[in-house]
Parts: sequence; structure tokens; C-alpha cells
Amino acid sequence: MNTHPIMSRPWSRIGIALRSAAFAVLLVLALMPFTAQAACAGKLASLQSYAGKYLATDNLLAAPAVAVLLQRLPENERARLKRNLDVSGPIELSGCHLVVSGNAAHMGTEQDAMLDVDLVSGTAIVAIHAGGRIDVYVLVDQRAASPRWDSLPRRLREWAVRADMGFPQQQPRSLAEPGSVHLHAPPPNAASAQPAPKTTAAPVKVDFDQAAVKPTPAQEAAIRRVAGDAPAQPLPGHAGEPLYTLALADLNGDGRADLIVQSTYASGNCGSAGCSGIILMATAKGYAHKAIDLPNFSTLAVLPAMHHGMHDLQFDGDSPIWRWTGSEYDIPKADLPKSNALPWKTAQAPGHPLMAYATPIDSVIKRLFVACEQERPLLMLLTKQPLAAGSKTLTFVFNGWIVNVPMQRNVTNSNLWMADLSHSQVPQWLAHRGFDATTRQIAPNITHSYLRINGEMQGQISMQDSTAATRAALAGCYHYH
Repeated sequence: MNTHPIMSRPWSRIGIALRSAAFAVLLVLALMPFTAQAACAGKLASLQSYAGKYLATDNLLAAPAVAVLLQRLPENERARLKRNLDVSGPIELSGCHLVVSGNAAHMGTEQDAMLDVDLVSGTAIVAIHAGGRIDVYVLVDQRAASPRWDSLPRRLREWAVRADMGFPQQQPRSLAEPGSVHLHAPPPNAASAQPAPKTTAAPVKVDFDQAAVKPTPAQEAAIRRVAGDAPAQPLPGHAGEPLYTLALADLNGDGRADLIVQSTYASGNCGSAGCSGIILMATAKGYAHKAIDLPNFSTLAVLPAMHHGMHDLQFDGDSPIWRWTGSEYDIPKADLPKSNALPWKTAQAPGHPLMAYATPIDSVIKRLFVACEQERPLLMLLTKQPLAAGSKTLTFVFNGWIVNVPMQRNVTNSNLWMADLSHSQVPQWLAHRGFDATTRQIAPNITHSYLRINGEMQGQISMQDSTAATRAALAGCYHYH
């Protein structure tokens, strides 16, 4: 659903209010706190041959000298580094530094990483961006003092600043340390924060291109029973092709081979992350009548560890571990990046109305405010650097529901944009209220809102405490339906 606040008065007639609001915002802010080059010589000079290659074929992370340094990272961070470099370009050589950056599949601007290996000094620097937080680990041979922001390579600082801003197209104008950056210097023998359980068993890898088996009549009947007509209608041009492949694995240790079914591309149930799948558990009387759903994947590994009587699963070699909850396979919340978006707050500059504000993460937006000015509800956003000239539309995405707000730039501050919310549903959403039967069920449970500017993702804001803060700020100028 789209709503468009109407600027019901000419700009000239609300200029005084907007200039006044701009002044208030500033007062509140005062209160708130690959090119060819000569061979490199040094401790890791032998790694220069990795330049121009890809992690997929020449894994720099597995090079012995680098792997030793990476062992100092907490285990969960090593896994996240690998996942966040899953989609990456060639390894670059820049001033005797090997540099590679990338992101987790389908999670660019949200889960990203950079690795910088200094061939001369033997230092490796790891930067991991997830949930609006950027952790930078400086890994050296000996115990090091706490790292300083201005001592990091310029290229890494630029990457971190851009990550903090949601990777905007324009280059940042300042390399000041963002508040989302956290610097670490793990000692040479740092213990793993989450040690892996010791086991001598090896994962059972299931590759459907190589390990697929032909289903028996009983297995085919069981698959069709739970899948209905799904495996019966191929996409145009794929007539006669198999619509699923089958692999066998004992997932609960009862000695019976359970069915792991993966759709093929002919079925139309595939995407860039692979194809969907299901599990049918074997029983003493045949096969279960209800399937266990799996996410889209290419390969699957059955891990030795078990939870609630079922083996853990891992997809495509480096996904988070999926555990059986008793009713489904899911990722433990502890393994998911946590959003670091701050709750809504209020502030008031002397002589000005109360303001409610939120601090977005992964965004070029520094602050988002709502307040009453001359008996009108205003939305204001302050950017970290000036945006390109032209009209701007700020889009809120509340659990799939879209609300568009046309913005106008303030005449005295090019970093400040404003809109009149008199006819907007934004305050209703921020107060966790709905406006029809459907939204009244959705709005109370919303925990965050994604933001876009002219369609480009601009991070997210928390909805924690937004009801109390925004209702207090708009109490005198907005009527809640």
C-alpha cells in the first residue's frame, strides 16, 4: 500500500516552519552526543602469487600463514568471515597488501567482509559487517596494543565507512571513525569464543549431482503423496525431464534411510540460492505422511551433532548450522547477526517542541526525527553527507507494507530533508497502530522498518519504543485514527 503525504501549502508558506525545525534539529544534534607492481619482500611475500585469483579456486583464507592468524578469531567470527566472503571478486594486490572483499549470498550491504593481508609486516586485518555492526580484528605475530582507527589501511577505513552508510554509490566525504566500528586485537593464542564440539565422525555430504538414487515405487508414491501435483508439471521446454532428485541418509539414527528430495530446475522451484527440498522420514510402516521443508540449497551435509534426536544440517558447505527444533529445521538465533539499531528516544532543544528520533543502521541517514512545528507533524531526516540534488522519496517498509513519503530539502541545510505528515499513515505505523483489519493485526508485532531513498536500500530503524516516543512528540498535531 502506498500513501503520499500532501504538502498542502506552498513551500514559501511553510519555509519559516522548516527553518525553525532545522534549527531545532541542529540543537538536538548538539545534545546527542589491480595493477602490476614490483615483487613485495616481507614475512608473507610468498603469498603474492594469490593476486588476481579467486577464493573459490585459490583460497587465501586456507593458506597456512593466513590460517594460523585467523585461528585467533572466535570460531563464530571465522565462520562468518567465510560466509561473508562467499560472493567476492578477485584478490587484489594494493601496495603489498592482498585485499579481498565480498558479501554473503543475497546479503550485500547487510552481511559483508574484507580481509587485508600485509605481505611486508605479516599482519592480517579482518573486518566483518553484520547487523549494523562492524568488527575489525587486527591479527599480528606478537601481542599488540589496542589498534587505532587512523592506523588502519586507508582502503579498509573507506570500506568500513561505506559499510556504515549502506554502501552508497558516492564516495564518503569523511573517514572519521563510525560509531558502528569496534576494534579488536586478539592475543596470539586467543581461545575460541564458541569451541566446536569434539567428534571424530565426519559429515555425510549429499551432492545431488553425484549421489542421487532412483526412487523405488514405494518411495516415489510417498513423495507424490506429500508433494501433490508439484512434481508433475514441468516448466515449458522441460517435458520429460525429472522434476526431483532423491538421496538417502539416516537423519535420526534409527538405522532406516530417510528420503531427502530436492527439486530440479525443470520443476520451477529453484532460484539463485539453489532448489527447494523436503525430507520424508522413514518409519516402521513406510514413510511419514508429512514432509519436513528445507530451504533452497545446492549441496547438503548431514553433521555428526544431533539436537532433539535429529542430525544437524549444513547447506552449500558454509551456511549457518540448521538444527532440529522438535518440529522443524531452523537456525539458532545466536547464529544470526543481531540488529544493532537503537530504540527510539526523545530530546528537546530549549524553546522548541519535543522531538522523537531514531538512529538507522547501514544507512546514509544519520537521524530520523518526528515533531510538531506550527501545529503540523513533520518528518525530518538528517543525512551523513549531502545527497544528490533532485526529488527524494523516503520509503518505509513495514513487514512488506510500503509507505512512501516525498521529501523536500531544507533551504539552509543541504543535509536536512523534510515532509509534512498531516495526511500520512507513517505516524500510525510508528505507533504500532493499524488502519484496517489486516494492518491492525500486523502493526502491533512490527520490530523494525527497512528504509529506502528513491528505491535504494538505506538500512533499517528499530521500532522499539517508537509508540511512546512518537506519540509524545506528535501529541499536539496529529490525529490517530
